[in-house]
Amino acid sequence: MRNATFLQLAPEFGGTKFGPFDVVEIRLGSDPGASEITLPETLGVAPQHVKVLRQQDNSFIVAPVDKTAPVYFFRAGTARGKQVTSPMAVQSGDAFSLVTPEGPRFTILVETDPLAIKEASKEAWGPNLGEWGSRVAPTASRMKRGLWFEIKRRGFAAVFTTRMGNMGMRLWTMVKTGSIFSPVYIVSGMLMMSGWLFAGGAACSALRLNTGKMQAATELSSCRDQLGVAQDQSSGEPTELTVPQLAQLVLGDPEWRNTVESDRDLYDAFTRGLREAFADGARYRWVYTKKGSTFTRFRGALESAGMPPAVNRVVAYAAVSPHTDRTWTIVKDSQGEEVCGRGVLGLTYRQATNLGMTVVPDALVDAQLADSNDVEKQREALDATVREAGAEYKYRDNEVFTSEGAQTQGGPSCLHVDGADERDDLGAIASAISRKIGASAAKVPKADAQHWVAARLVWLYAQDYKPYQLEELDLKASTPPSIAMSNQGVEDDRRDFAVGGAGRLMGRAAAIACMANFDREQRTIPNWFTDAPPLGSCAILKAYVEYDRL
Repeated sequence: MRNATFLQLAPEFGGTKFGPFDVVEIRLGSDPGASEITLPETLGVAPQHVKVLRQQDNSFIVAPVDKTAPVYFFRAGTARGKQVTSPMAVQSGDAFSLVTPEGPRFTILVETDPLAIKEASKEAWGPNLGEWGSRVAPTASRMKRGLWFEIKRRGFAAVFTTRMGNMGMRLWTMVKTGSIFSPVYIVSGMLMMSGWLFAGGAACSALRLNTGKMQAATELSSCRDQLGVAQDQSSGEPTELTVPQLAQLVLGDPEWRNTVESDRDLYDAFTRGLREAFADGARYRWVYTKKGSTFTRFRGALESAGMPPAVNRVVAYAAVSPHTDRTWTIVKDSQGEEVCGRGVLGLTYRQATNLGMTVVPDALVDAQLADSNDVEKQREALDATVREAGAEYKYRDNEVFTSEGAQTQGGPSCLHVDGADERDDLGAIASAISRKIGASAAKVPKADAQHWVAARLVWLYAQDYKPYQLEELDLKASTPPSIAMSNQGVEDDRRDFAVGGAGRLMGRAAAIACMANFDREQRTIPNWFTDAPPLGSCAILKAYVEYDRL
């Protein structure tokens, strides 16, 4: 059954109802171009002040958009607000205010009955919606009523945002509606008048009166894993999740939490990857909107090659990079040198050779040498690449050398031997990677052992090491990968190269899946892309990035 979301101002602010909203994210602020509900800037409201994220089970996440924008949360049936400093799980019937606890306060309402939705929509004002799900032009009477509601709302807001004015209006509203005779207020009055003598009886009354609240808390607890929101055991209130916990929830494997918690270098690399991916989200939208892309084809090739799903979930994002649309690109290798990278993954000659692939030599040279007929110097450059990889290459008679620009015209070029190269073949790449880091790979932990997924990502990038460096390295012990490398004397620069590559993949895998969750045009994550990570976890992770709290 479809449902409609409404936001209703408190009676002391006019009681205007806004909605229905048929979007995942509702924003409130003083900027009309970026807000579903616009409030006066004179009240202290930020251009983008607060957002409300709707979950699939009719619960919500409330979070400040601007870290300096005060937001206060009111549990249903309570009059005391609690400041929201990070994304918080809420339910229908809960409320939040902007700027101060006495500021404009909105109650979140969910209607599921079609008749109730229709009636509520007649009274509501806001997103200019008529029948549920259809957009119509406002009638003259509706426009007049909306203008009157807006004038009344702004007038009330200007007068009653002061503490004394708000208290007076609350008291008048309670008398007018008869809610002052509610047992909640009677019990509160008894406590104030009678002190501790009546404390026991008041507690029992409060317990009976809060039965509905306890039921809501039970329901929230049952779906906590889906939302990605933890709960404080002492207070029962939602509490913040850590980055390692979010990594486990969003990347879909329990081993991630243990690994990210115990490996500080990998933690830092992961958070850098998150920032980079979220900062350039538009560039990655093709990943979850184009079904036949290089990403989906590479992931399918890895699956066909027998890659474990938990590893494939992240390794597939090696095909998502700035150079996916070019044959050649300039990359930095594990020695800190600029070299040529070939194919969708931008693999270096040394990395591909260590993976056991059939490749032809290449070398990064200046455009003048690339375009010259100086075969002797060209061969010297190519021989240096082969030598650095510890490989051998026998040139054929009349070997043809060609070059292609790796970046801008006139810049460095990738000189290479003309011939077939498996770095251009996604299937060959997937088979080679699966042999090296698959379920039965050597020098990495067995499947399902501690750190087994992260160690494989690090080992993939370590394939760019020189052969003698790679022979001396072993990651199969149940030790966090960067610590294992340090214990074996791997230099900091080379360790950071491999760990940094693993962290970038993790960051892309988490951030892009969350971007698909937030995409308003997509509505739902395509089933061919990935299983949807918890929306609440994604919201918190993105907030951590935006507020620089990683």
